[in-house]
Amino acid sequence: MPGRGQGHGCAGFYIAGDEMTQRRKKVIAFFKELGFRMDISRFDNRLIAQKIVCLLELRGIDLGYPCSIYVRGPYSPDLTQDLYEYTSEFEQFATVSRLSGPEQEIAGDLGRIFGLKPILLEVGATYGYYALQRNVDPLEALRQVRRLKPFYSEAQFALGISKAKEFFFRPTEKDLLELKKETGIWQRASLKSLEHR
Repeated sequence: MPGRGQGHGCAGFYIAGDEMTQRRKKVIAFFKELGFRMDISRFDNRLIAQKIVCLLELRGIDLGYPCSIYVRGPYSPDLTQDLYEYTSEFEQFATVSRLSGPEQEIAGDLGRIFGLKPILLEVGATYGYYALQRNVDPLEALRQVRRLKPFYSEAQFALGISKAKEFFFRPTEKDLLELKKETGIWQRASLKSLEHR
């Protein structure tokens, strides 16, 4: 088996050493953009790191860390290996990699929507995994999340899933126009009711 510097097999693929370095540096760039400073000794930090990467992968950014489902949601063993092997790089934001404009926007969405809160990230990433990776309908995705995470409350499920939907399913221009029309009717009605007081 090749050493880490020579390359590394993953699910039938061979990843060269340079590609492994690139993917790690890109993840560090995302962590830096999000202001997430890794502390490998803290479980919550390791969970946050995993969910950030899995959410980004599910959003269509290929970071080279494919995720599978585990008890605490989507998880990449390769990422765990790199987090431990290159701890100081992650903790010190050691990267020259830069995010593109669209990548910065997606990182901004992730940070704004989830606030890097472990429970929201865990529920949201798990829901996203079933809805997008496994391509199941929303109700079945919800069932799977509840089955895996019976320890969370209904409110935590509802909030995490609504955050996932906001992150993954961006409204189209048509959706926004429809929403504007719909809310416009309610706004006009409320203004009229104020006029009659």
